Amino acid sequence: MQQVHPRRFGPSTTFSVHAGVVNAIVSCVLIAFALPLAGCEAFHAADADREVHAAMAKYQDRVLANRASWVKQPAKLPPPPRARSGPGDSQPASAASSAPSSARKLDLPTALQFAFQNSREFKTASETLYRAGLGYSLTRYTFGPILDSTISYLWNYNEGAPNTHSIGVPLSVRQVLPLGGSLGGTASANGVRTRAGEVAGDNDYRWGSDLRVNLEQPLLRGAGYEVSHEGLTQAERSLIYAVRQFELFRQDFAIRVAQSYYDLVSQGKRLSNDEQNYKDALADRNKSEALRKLERNKPDDVFQARRREIEAETALVAARTDYRLRQDDFKILLGLATAEAIELSAEEPAFESAPLDSDSAVAVALHNRLDLHTQRDQLEDARRALRIAKNDLLPDLNLSASYGMSSAGLATTDATPNNRSGSVGMTLRLPLDKKAERNAYRSSQISLDQATRDLAQTENEIERDVRNAIRELAQFEKQITLQQDKLTSERRAVAIMAYRVESGEAQQRDLTDARQSLNNALNDLIELNVRHFVARLRLRRNLGVLFIDRNGMWEP
Repeated sequence: MQQVHPRRFGPSTTFSVHAGVVNAIVSCVLIAFALPLAGCEAFHAADADREVHAAMAKYQDRVLANRASWVKQPAKLPPPPRARSGPGDSQPASAASSAPSSARKLDLPTALQFAFQNSREFKTASETLYRAGLGYSLTRYTFGPILDSTISYLWNYNEGAPNTHSIGVPLSVRQVLPLGGSLGGTASANGVRTRAGEVAGDNDYRWGSDLRVNLEQPLLRGAGYEVSHEGLTQAERSLIYAVRQFELFRQDFAIRVAQSYYDLVSQGKRLSNDEQNYKDALADRNKSEALRKLERNKPDDVFQARRREIEAETALVAARTDYRLRQDDFKILLGLATAEAIELSAEEPAFESAPLDSDSAVAVALHNRLDLHTQRDQLEDARRALRIAKNDLLPDLNLSASYGMSSAGLATTDATPNNRSGSVGMTLRLPLDKKAERNAYRSSQISLDQATRDLAQTENEIERDVRNAIRELAQFEKQITLQQDKLTSERRAVAIMAYRVESGEAQQRDLTDARQSLNNALNDLIELNVRHFVARLRLRRNLGVLFIDRNGMWEP
């Protein structure tokens, strides 16, 4: 980019320039800069996207492309949980009736795909990964050949002295060497025109050029690839960590969407049960009042029926409010506007038993977990940092060499560089004051000890979490089996109680209580199924065997 230097004037300079000339010069400068910058922003953004996406694709391929080949599977691992659609699994009438015909229809795969494309949270996580790629690209650039050039022009006016016009065109290149040194080269050409008067021939031209190569190489402190390229090494590893972290986010986000989806489905079914419970309570109250008119029951029976109706209506109002709130939360999670109507498909999580061997599952998790791989790599980072800190304690012994050619710069014929010069030298800085380096070395030792302990603690926590997840999964399965048996008993109790009320052997309140117990059992079973479904997904995630495709759906 052209660099324009300010004009320099002597202390007693007095001159004036016509305003039209100034305006013309300013206009030309603005046009000269505006034309190449017209599409500058779009070019730089596209260039950054191209470079960063290429880097991310490279490291995503390195970390994730062959993941299925090295991931271990535990013994008797059941397939991932699946959604179920079938007769009787329709959306509650209350939820369906409130959705207009233009409502967005969502099943679980559609909801996952929409969330992975439109969720604000997902986009933020993607941008975090992109910024990690930007940081890597900048670090990578600093370790490559760096070119620099500045074109300069200077007009110098001093009253009582000749005017001068000078132009310089320098070019430099610098490259970091594998052993920690740097190799640089410079080339420059310059010219000066001195104009002593207005008469032609009163001009003096001087031209010059210079070529030079410089080498700087540390021999003790700072020598070697590991020390000199630490910034590049850490940038590469940080990008790998960001890729792993983003993949774990994708897994957790898919589980969150699935849990929110089925929570909303189950809440709709609970709402349907509460509506049916209110209708039954209303019918019981009407029936109780009719029987009271026939003097076939007591005033207390009417009072109890009315109280039961109020309780059922109160629960229904609360359930409707909770359902609408969950709908809004689900829309926000997906990236939808809360005003947009949605209609969930007729599906619910299918219950399948998932027995696992704890010892096999723990061994698999310790081998597969991406976050554990990152922590092990960070332990290696701490070891490397300790070695670098140890290198910083060495004396500074540097080798420098320079060789170049330059011209005399007296006339046009002397512009070709022909005067050779060179130098070789060494500098030694004795380590008389190394307190900062000493403290950094000791701090690196402590950091290594902490990283070792943290890794051991994480492995123990993973073992605990996996075993506990398997126990919780078995607990859910047992509770679901018991709840299914309880649901069968509650349905039988309602049928028996209805018969006894009709025959006069029981009171209406007994039937109402039986129906309420049945409603509670239905709601509890729905919640248990959802918790079991999510627990299976989380267990696969904790084992490192959950694979999410580009649309957010887990692979079989």
